[in-house]
Amino acid sequence: MKQLVIVLLFLFSMGGLMQANAQQGDAFHKPWHVLGFFDCENDELERICEYNINQLEEIDSSYAKVVAIFDRPYKKAIDSSVRIYDIKQDQDRARIISNSISIGEKDMGTADVLDEFLSKYLGPRNILIIKAHGYGILSPPPLRPGYNSPQDPFVISRVLRERITSPIEVMIFDSCNMASIEVAYEFRDLVSVMVASQDLMYYSLDILGKPVHASRPGIDYIDLVLKLRPNSDPITVGSNVVSGFTEIVNKKDALFYKATMSALDLTQLDISIFKIIADTLMAGIQSSDTHHQYMAALLKTLESASFFHPLGRNGILTHYDVSDFLDHLEQNLGVRFQRPKSAVIQSYSNNFVNRATGLSVLFFKNLTGVPDTRRAELFNKYNRSGFAKATGWGRLMKLYHDHLENRFVAGGPVEHLRY
Repeated sequence: MKQLVIVLLFLFSMGGLMQANAQQGDAFHKPWHVLGFFDCENDELERICEYNINQLEEIDSSYAKVVAIFDRPYKKAIDSSVRIYDIKQDQDRARIISNSISIGEKDMGTADVLDEFLSKYLGPRNILIIKAHGYGILSPPPLRPGYNSPQDPFVISRVLRERITSPIEVMIFDSCNMASIEVAYEFRDLVSVMVASQDLMYYSLDILGKPVHASRPGIDYIDLVLKLRPNSDPITVGSNVVSGFTEIVNKKDALFYKATMSALDLTQLDISIFKIIADTLMAGIQSSDTHHQYMAALLKTLESASFFHPLGRNGILTHYDVSDFLDHLEQNLGVRFQRPKSAVIQSYSNNFVNRATGLSVLFFKNLTGVPDTRRAELFNKYNRSGFAKATGWGRLMKLYHDHLENRFVAGGPVEHLRY
């Protein structure tokens, strides 16, 4: 009898172990993988990322495996190494309880960290979230020695090009100023749908000392995951993110901040109009007959069209709303350009934004006081982009600023010029 009991207990324990292993296998083979790449370079971003990971821990999706890589700012008193979290459901809003492993101190802006993360956790269908400071196509150097390199679209696109065999279904830039046509074009054959903000990324974290979860910041990750279904298409997922963001911003505690968000169908991205505009403007500026007319039209457009820019020394990276830029340019030139179908699936901006229709384009508005070395670095890096190579937009910007600053006009130097 004793032997029979032992055998039954053994079989029961093996059955439980097999069930647990089956559950783990099912989780790993869920159709969607939501991969959060959280590069938190300062205390503010750290708080926001902690909140977002706690958001993700609130839910247990039948269709999505969620993994997050999280880098905190360096602090002597705590473990600030890069950690990878296998997100598990819990209701503790104050602590992250998911199992994690440390991969040591890493520069999150380098290619090897993202590549290693993707090599281990890419699934059948993927949503990649990049949460970090954003600057558009021109990410600056590290803020200071020892800090992470900023997330660079050139680095990210290179990693994806070498790592993936089919496009990422949805990529979300939970960052500032990333809904630019240059960034979108860099990922046009690597990602189906891109979600990003034209302006500074909106967060409704309470700034009066209340708990961080008193208000829901930025993108609604709970809504994102809960709405996933095995056959969800990327366009629907992108639209859902914008809709969830809109609901957050329209809450009573979030009415006094600028906010933009857009979902872009990169399979529909058409940049042909920008080559036509660049060629037209460069020809007009270089002609002695039309030089003043074209310079004046472009200058007036840059002064009046709706634009967005990062804070601080990177504020020279002015991104103009594409639709508003074209409207003003056409009016100022007296010319109509044939516009292609928009790649914007859905966009939102609140009343504190002048005009945002979902997609921006970089054009340096003012380079006064920018050292020649940095100016050269900006143009050289910009001209590496696929967008600049395809359109000549970088050459147009340089030509405009050379003439604006009286360096060259109609083939020779002049001392004074008025527009």
